[in-house]
Amino acid sequence: MRIWILNHYASPPDRPAGTRHYEFGRVLAAQGHDVTIFASSFSHFSRREERLEPGERTRVEDIDGVRFIWVRTPPYARNDHRRILNMMSYALSVLLVQRRYPRPDVVVGSCVHLAAVVAAFLIGRLRGAAFVFEVRDLWPRALIDIGALRERGAAARLLTALERFLYRRAGMVISLLPDAAQYIMGHGIPADKIAYIPNGVADYSTGIQPATGDAVALVRWIQEQRGAGRLVAGYVGSHGRVNGVDLLVEAARELRDRGEEQIALVFVGSGTQKERCELLARDHRLANVAFWRPVPKQSVPAVLQALDVTLFSLHDSSAFKYGLSCNKLFDYLASGRPVVSACRIAGSPVSASGGGICARSESPGAVADALLEMAGLGDAGRRALGARGRKWVYQNHGATALAGRFLEALGRARR
Repeated sequence: MRIWILNHYASPPDRPAGTRHYEFGRVLAAQGHDVTIFASSFSHFSRREERLEPGERTRVEDIDGVRFIWVRTPPYARNDHRRILNMMSYALSVLLVQRRYPRPDVVVGSCVHLAAVVAAFLIGRLRGAAFVFEVRDLWPRALIDIGALRERGAAARLLTALERFLYRRAGMVISLLPDAAQYIMGHGIPADKIAYIPNGVADYSTGIQPATGDAVALVRWIQEQRGAGRLVAGYVGSHGRVNGVDLLVEAARELRDRGEEQIALVFVGSGTQKERCELLARDHRLANVAFWRPVPKQSVPAVLQALDVTLFSLHDSSAFKYGLSCNKLFDYLASGRPVVSACRIAGSPVSASGGGICARSESPGAVADALLEMAGLGDAGRRALGARGRKWVYQNHGATALAGRFLEALGRARR
């Protein structure tokens, strides 16, 4: 099958970005399928042009059998009109460049934003290919729930009408969120047209790659802290509005105020709230906290395995009422390190797997208590928790099995 995937933010594992479609594509390419991913060359995570040389508009790159077509999009520094221009430019650029390539059998529009899905729908119509709508975020519902759009505003009504139109034109709707089917069916879509295919984890059974670049120094720092007798807990991921990194910084303050100096916290990544969180740690004069730049996805397993405990948090938001499919949480569990999770998500992977401790959301004190409980378990106790989480995540979220489900959904869209 010739498969096209329009994912604005797709990446191979050499950058700190989501690798869902690379992982699926690598599995499917090894089975003889032709997989092409159209992605932006401008990184949302580093806010830099990372793939194209000056003057280049597009480039084709084969990575482990997966064809990436990088298209140039304009830069932006924050979530303002420039980011909207970046989204529109991506959709238009893909519509133009796709004409150079043989007709696909199926084209997938993956939604963090609807412009990518509109482009996929138009390509399907122009090229006579099946169209699949993949829902990673429920736009515009998620924007309304976090307060970025007014529910009765013109923009929200327009995007909702567009969302409904695309659902009804899709041969299949793939959702990453476990409870999103009820929302999608509310738009008149039958249940047999919806497939739940969450994020997954790559198979590291043959070993993980050693850390590279900045990750080498990070692993060394973690090892030095552990060598000094400290338990090291780490957060690796986006520092955005909903991620609750500030809650974890406050938990570090709680530990300091209790006189618990043998637990260190490290925060790895970037995002709109990182500077605020660094300032918060400085204002509290926290010696038990460190911040680190993002590391490439291929180095994340090595970083996680250097830690004693991994950290996950989300601020309470109605945006998560349909569930969660979070790359970093599955990566945490796959690392074999236990998780301290502070979020109000029903049936979260941490509680489902038994691979960690679920602390009360929005409570730095509860996170501090959970970290002290982890310290009290000792190395053997923590490894037992981590092994439980690792076994569960590979049974339920292994990339090879999920790629098979993805292929089956694409096949159904062609019928």
